[in-house]
Amino acid sequence: MTAEPGAGFEGFFAREIAPWIEEKETERKAVLRRSLWRALPVIAFGLACFVASGELIADEDTRGFGLFASIAVMIGGALLLTSVLTWGREFAEELSAKVFGHFGYEYAAEPPDGFLRPFEACRLLPGHDRQSLEDHVRGEVGGVPFELAEAFLERKVRRDKRDDYDLVFRGLVARYRFPKRFSGRTYVLGDRGILNALAHAGGGSERVRLEDPRFEERFEVFSDDQVEARYLLTPAFMERLVRLADVSGGPMQAAFAGEELLLAIDGRRGYFAQPSPWRDLRRNDHIHDFVEDIAFIREIAEVLKLDTETRV
Repeated sequence: MTAEPGAGFEGFFAREIAPWIEEKETERKAVLRRSLWRALPVIAFGLACFVASGELIADEDTRGFGLFASIAVMIGGALLLTSVLTWGREFAEELSAKVFGHFGYEYAAEPPDGFLRPFEACRLLPGHDRQSLEDHVRGEVGGVPFELAEAFLERKVRRDKRDDYDLVFRGLVARYRFPKRFSGRTYVLGDRGILNALAHAGGGSERVRLEDPRFEERFEVFSDDQVEARYLLTPAFMERLVRLADVSGGPMQAAFAGEELLLAIDGRRGYFAQPSPWRDLRRNDHIHDFVEDIAFIREIAEVLKLDTETRV
């Protein structure tokens, strides 16, 4: 049974989360204190050596070596603070599991291997050379099974004679069971003109012309079955896709594949925000955004009316 977004959450938070956070705040302070006691003397020593090397060593080669060694010492001291980051990551994962659990969802810090493959096979994601996936969530909304994760994708570029990376996608990749049966594949892509046509050339998919001008302004549809595409993309469902694109906060693409509706929502931001281990955990200003992002999981199914009773 999945809880309504916000339903009973304040009581749950006050009863279970707030006391737990109070305990964790005490633990966080102890971890931070130990790390600072180890790291600060090393950093201070490295800084003193850096200043001394620059002012007291006359020989240029020796001074360069001294400055380099001083920087290495300071970096080593900073690395002693990684225990705080490790503790913060573990805290965030435990907090996420508790909050998602309240809404009836299963949470894992990382999705299973191959999670992106269906989205890549349907060409819903931009080409990329580096990827990072986190916050895997699964469950049901109104009887509709879903599974999603956050994706951070980057493409390698050559800049100033060195390799760099540009962000090409940061958002949600989600899979929802679709109530209609279908056998082919239909792609609902952001309007990119000839680029979409080239991407699907030779793959058995053809452009599908639909009669909703507002939908056609936002999306291009390709399918290996024109009749099935129109069966799936009814006027009402096209209107719902446009509405979802309006509330999603970024470019959205979709595909009908297998028994699922695949969605790639490029919000250009992180979802399910977590507190910083460097500040007081009892400052819960992030929780509101966290719960709003969880509510969006339900909103997708409700806006698209994916429950089995409506039959889309």
